[in-house]
Amino acid sequence: MHDKKTIIFSKISPDDVSLLQIIEKQAYPNPWSEKIMLDCIKAGYQCIKMTPENEQENILAYAFMMMGHEESHLLNITTAPAFLRQGLAQKMLHRLLLIGRINHAKQMILEVRSGNPAAIALYQKQGFKKIGTRKNYYQYPGLNGERIKEDAIVMSRAVITTDQ
Repeated sequence: MHDKKTIIFSKISPDDVSLLQIIEKQAYPNPWSEKIMLDCIKAGYQCIKMTPENEQENILAYAFMMMGHEESHLLNITTAPAFLRQGLAQKMLHRLLLIGRINHAKQMILEVRSGNPAAIALYQKQGFKKIGTRKNYYQYPGLNGERIKEDAIVMSRAVITTDQ
């Protein structure tokens, strides 16, 4: 459990990717590869990690977000499994919305696995609305070697709202 120390947000560096890979493999049935993460860093995407102050090696959560013309696209947001249900994803999402605002984004979009009700509930609580579905967007091997196909729910929300 995270003991409520001051948390800081900082850029993900290539040196962080090996730690992120451990978290990613624990968190998802279809984890991102090291190459995808490094490509995001190289491309200049918003690659942010959350750590306790003075504990840069203890990554609590991280995210990758692409900025486009008046739009931010949340590509990956992950909380380390040991730190789930502590409000860290919500804090990270707030930070990403701030980054979007600073970069003049009018909306944020994301895809979420249809079988991830906790993430869907978090996004809905933060004002995201379903705008579409991507059929069989996520594909990964099941426990018995079968191919699992899962739809993505596409969600969006205004970056700047009147109730903020």
